[in-house]
Amino acid sequence: MWRHRFPPGKEGKLQDYQIGPYGKGPGQWTLKQAREERVRLDVLRRQGEDPRALKAEQRQTIQRTGAVTFQKAAEEWLSINSSKLAATTLKDYNNKMQNQILPVFGKRSIRAINRSECLDFKRTIEARGALNQSDKVFGLLRQVFSYAIDHEWISEPNPARSSRHAHSGHVAKSHPSLDWNDVPGFLADLTSNKGNGDLLTLASVKVLLLTFMRVGAVVPGEWSEVNWDQRIWTIPARRMKGRNSTRQDHLIPLSQPLVDLLEVLKTITGHTPYIFQSPRGKGTEHISLETPNHLIKRMGYQGKLVAHGVRTMATTYGQDILKTPFQVIDLQMGHKPPGKVRQAYDKAQFLEERIEFMSKWGDLLVDNGLEV
Repeated sequence: MWRHRFPPGKEGKLQDYQIGPYGKGPGQWTLKQAREERVRLDVLRRQGEDPRALKAEQRQTIQRTGAVTFQKAAEEWLSINSSKLAATTLKDYNNKMQNQILPVFGKRSIRAINRSECLDFKRTIEARGALNQSDKVFGLLRQVFSYAIDHEWISEPNPARSSRHAHSGHVAKSHPSLDWNDVPGFLADLTSNKGNGDLLTLASVKVLLLTFMRVGAVVPGEWSEVNWDQRIWTIPARRMKGRNSTRQDHLIPLSQPLVDLLEVLKTITGHTPYIFQSPRGKGTEHISLETPNHLIKRMGYQGKLVAHGVRTMATTYGQDILKTPFQVIDLQMGHKPPGKVRQAYDKAQFLEERIEFMSKWGDLLVDNGLEV
């Protein structure tokens, strides 16, 4: 609370001005910030501006222009981009919005949120030890503010702009994957059902091993995507990470072990749309995306292997053991060519080489203990 006289001088009327709530969190004012704001307002007061009138004028301007809340901007941005994002990414963004960002910024005018508040918010996340999480949440904030700038709801610069000082310093770690010497033991544990999984769960891990695709691409797979005659499983572009620009479907040549496994699965779920159809899916008709990793943990491999780590194994041992060129493996992984020019003009599929690689990869796993 700031008590002052306006107009300045002994004849001025004594009045109070509420700067804002005290605190260190987003939307609150520290003593230092409050003092700086008081100095700014006092300068204006001495120049003949009534601080309370300025505050009222600001409020009227917001009402007159229909100032947009952060929540409105965030919801619009998510709605517009929902068709461009993979289902798992959209779910992740929604979770971050609902659980972390909107409780702090949601009801506030997006114009009123400043750089300092954004950085303070990020540091509260870093203080929990979640460095990588803080960078991702900050990046989401940045995209919403960028959307608001494009719509002229706020002006440059972006309050959540990236900078050397804003980065948490988090160093990304690779996903746990198995040394080749440990692969036969893992496959033996999978065969003996050490994790006590049901048939669909066991099969999901085996399919991930044979295809080394991301969970979000394989688990929601549909029978209509499998061409038995051509021995090709086509993953739609919408389920492929980073395919917004190319809109290109991804082809998985079916090795004989994968054909055998899918034929077993067809006797279980072939009458349904989904390969991994399950009434126990979390909000979906298929098994949960977390299901394969849950089984791997129950098998005793927590910290040693995750489903995504199979991609590292295929890249490494595909080159070291099978002597397959990296370019072929990288294409089969579903990675886009580097650079926009390559993405626009390089449409080479190397399908024959990929068919050969997938066949050798399937045989290699079977030779080391995989049973379908």
